[in-house]
Amino acid sequence: MQIGTKLGVVLVATTLAGSALGAGAVAGAAPPPGPDGSAAVQPGPPEEEGHGPGAIEVGPEGAAAAMNRLLVRDEQRVRLCDGVVLPADGLNVRTGPGTGYAKVGVLAKGSKVRTDWDSIQRRDGYLWVRLNSTQWIADYMLGADDGAIRGKWYVNYSNC
Repeated sequence: MQIGTKLGVVLVATTLAGSALGAGAVAGAAPPPGPDGSAAVQPGPPEEEGHGPGAIEVGPEGAAAAMNRLLVRDEQRVRLCDGVVLPADGLNVRTGPGTGYAKVGVLAKGSKVRTDWDSIQRRDGYLWVRLNSTQWIADYMLGADDGAIRGKWYVNYSNC
């Protein structure tokens, strides 16, 4: 009985390994053409949290000021800041501070927000702030890693 069980396990493992290898070979191959014979669309880079133009792009001084929020935060208190969403096509709202959290909505350009600056967290190329107990936004996008220090504000704050 043990020989039959062991043989069955080996056969299943071999089949699964063959399937995985076959899938790997297919994954590396060129995608099949679309229904009209054109090339299939390849996935592009990840979508930015703030959609469209309108964010405030900053140089080294502005980037340093934004990053300084990480140093002066106090997780024991709340520091509420009022602002307005800038990107023309809106700003993602997520269930947590990072792109791995579920997107639960989009704030339209001009939406008024109140964020807790002392909740700030740096993840996935953004500075995240809490809107309320279950919703977060990326109010600042860190600049590219090309040696230049810059960034992009998605929220224009009036009191912080």
